Amino acid sequence: MKAKILIVIMFCVTLLNSCDEKLDILPQDGIGSATLYQDEAGATAGLMGVYSRIVSAYRESIINAMYPSSGTDEAFENRTENRSFVENSFTSSNADVLSAWTYFYEGVNAANIMIVEVENSEGLTEDQKLEFTAEARFIRAYLYFELQKNFGGTGGIPMPTENTLKELLPRTEGTEVYNQIISDLEFAEENLGDIQEVTPGRASKSAAQALLARVCLYRAGEPFNDASYYEKARDWAKKVIDNDYHQLNTSYEDVFNKLAQEQYDTREVLFQIAFYYGNQNQNQSGKLGSTMGLKVDDGECNNRGYALFSPTITLTNAYRNDPTDERGLWNTSPFYIPTNNNCEFATSYNQLAYATSKYRRLLESGGTGSYGPHHWPVLRYSDVLLMYAEAENELNPGSVLALNAVNEVRNRAKATPLTGTITKELIQEERRLELCFEGLRKYDLIRWGILEEKVEETLIALQAADGSENTDWPIYGTGTPTTRTNTLQSYYLDSYFNYVDDKHKLLPIPEQEIGANNLINQNPNW
Repeated sequence: MKAKILIVIMFCVTLLNSCDEKLDILPQDGIGSATLYQDEAGATAGLMGVYSRIVSAYRESIINAMYPSSGTDEAFENRTENRSFVENSFTSSNADVLSAWTYFYEGVNAANIMIVEVENSEGLTEDQKLEFTAEARFIRAYLYFELQKNFGGTGGIPMPTENTLKELLPRTEGTEVYNQIISDLEFAEENLGDIQEVTPGRASKSAAQALLARVCLYRAGEPFNDASYYEKARDWAKKVIDNDYHQLNTSYEDVFNKLAQEQYDTREVLFQIAFYYGNQNQNQSGKLGSTMGLKVDDGECNNRGYALFSPTITLTNAYRNDPTDERGLWNTSPFYIPTNNNCEFATSYNQLAYATSKYRRLLESGGTGSYGPHHWPVLRYSDVLLMYAEAENELNPGSVLALNAVNEVRNRAKATPLTGTITKELIQEERRLELCFEGLRKYDLIRWGILEEKVEETLIALQAADGSENTDWPIYGTGTPTTRTNTLQSYYLDSYFNYVDDKHKLLPIPEQEIGANNLINQNPNW
């Protein structure tokens, strides 16, 4: 999801004094109150409560950031502590699984209540009702999609709507879940405002179009394998591309500088989730900068970056094989800030322990401990270009249009343009290079049917790199000696050794949910 579609979810103290330049998210109380929806201000407050569920689900940076990267050809956890959720060694009673499930369904429920209350409101105009309903359905579709890709598969998920608010439900087949997601998003696309006109951080027509492209690509891939959706994905992506407002930021680095600095670049980022620390409320902030960002060991240097994840050696090498590609040193930086070094950078001796350095706490304006106001990118324009390329190439293998879209992304990064015939493998690799650590890789590998293959390839590559020379050191290293040796810790490999292909493509339905609802069955092998 990306092409300047940034949905930023900001929490402010008041509604009526809300800023013009950001989406203010109020406390969640009162979402179900009919009196809340009797005027535009009240309905907006209710809507912010719906958005806030996404913030709650993402604030630990687990379900959106760490889990989708872990144990792939993109990244792995580099800690001895057993974070079982990202190491494929958990059960259906895992607290992180339950947390994701709960927050997503709280959001669905809040959206459903809002849809009902807006329809019944006597204080809103018909135009206002249409706009608020479109936005609520956009968020509902987004949450359905999160649930479906994590827990659903062909068996699907329980899918409450505004007509089944208080009912226990069985699982709805995955194809029907996608039908509802697409229906909600098409309604939203028709009735939402243009991204230039809506409050930054609110859903827009462009956001709906880009999300539709993504949803259709997932519907086309495994486990559904309905190739008719490639045409739909291409056409939705093309709508964004044909909108002259959207374009790539000329600087890849600046895209992520702006996210760290709580800014909105709606030409490139179509939808982003915002975290806030202005009122020192930790519940409105998130861990993205500390968990998945540049390593900062010295807490005096604008808060620590714990860097819990490292890029795979295959990703680092892919960047280094094209030295002009500016994404390489940004996403797989050899630099970090050690303690007692006057907040100056040093070079890591071990390529296997680099940090996933895309998100940088050094740029954050506030925060403490692990939490800060770093925004999370959901949809970017470069992703839209790559979704278009993928769908176009599936429909017309070797398409020049697909090649041109990929090269537009590469040109922005100053990477060497691709020549010759474009292939699906090249497009898949470009998604890794452009979109790494943005919560997409595991789901991409699943829908392409190659997750197990990449797990095995990456495991072999990591093992082979143990004891090898750090090839970055002669270029970026400082001090002595002038060469270093890469060192592999056994716990780096936990997520790869624990992976079971017919089990770990889906998360388990939480044990607590199975116990409370006898109408649903568990996912395979859980």
